[in-house]
Amino acid sequence: MSEKEEKTNIIKVVGLAVGLPSSILGVFALVYFLINKNIVSASVGLLLILIIIAYTFYLMIRYANKK
Repeated sequence: MSEKEEKTNIIKVVGLAVGLPSSILGVFALVYFLINKNIVSASVGLLLILIIIAYTFYLMIRYANKK
């Protein structure tokens, strides 16, 4: 892997890490709205939040280990 590709992957990981708190807050606000409107249950809302967080961590790890 070239040095440029390594820098690109590091930038992706840092971008995901910096965006994680706002992603959690945004997903929480959306899930809270959906729960209040009785569109989804609280357990489904929690599952959505956990899936988004887990997928973000997965992407961070994938880009960090990409060779």
